Amino acid sequence: MMHAPIFKKAALALAAAGLMASVPAHADTLAMEVDINSLMGFTVDVAGSGPLAVDTGILNVSNLTTNGSFLAFCYELLQGVSVNSLAGLPFDASTVIPAAVQTLFNQSYAEVHFDNAVEVAGFQIALWETLDDNNLNTGALSNWGGATNSADEGDALFNAELFLDRVVNGGASTGNYQLTVWQSPDSQDIIQASTATIPEPTSLMLGALGLAGLSLVRRRKA
Repeated sequence: MMHAPIFKKAALALAAAGLMASVPAHADTLAMEVDINSLMGFTVDVAGSGPLAVDTGILNVSNLTTNGSFLAFCYELLQGVSVNSLAGLPFDASTVIPAAVQTLFNQSYAEVHFDNAVEVAGFQIALWETLDDNNLNTGALSNWGGATNSADEGDALFNAELFLDRVVNGGASTGNYQLTVWQSPDSQDIIQASTATIPEPTSLMLGALGLAGLSLVRRRKA
């Protein structure tokens, strides 16, 4: 999320860098702002750079190309939200998602209340760690702590650990999401979750009947 100082993306080779290499599907102009009511502050040790102060929080995003809007999480710890993104910047959309990230969303995203800063922080930190090594105490990102050591920050880290434990050890899915990562060289990358479209039972049955009918026609012709 937002933090100071703002690092260039090359400052840390997160696991996402290799996993997200893909041909962008299209570019849209996005304008974003942080919901200040969801902000919480933390510190994390970054390999090769030392302690870093970071903020968690939900992003309110307006798609100026489609006139739509959505909520998003930060997908890139070491890049801040550019002030220019308030007015709108071009972002490329990619649907190439690491399996562990998809699992995290399917298992836990439905539990997050976006008006609860503790829940938002827990999920955001779990997402960053899913892109690293699924562990709050090792890897390129480690030794998380609250900026003020408040009870809320402790609860958020506890929640993050629970989310990560589900990813590592398995857990029931509570949803099915289409994930889109919006990437920009000039601002923080973000991830959007939309409810995946599942064919209705009637549609599935009609499709099956159609295939069965086609099979019968082919047999009669034979």
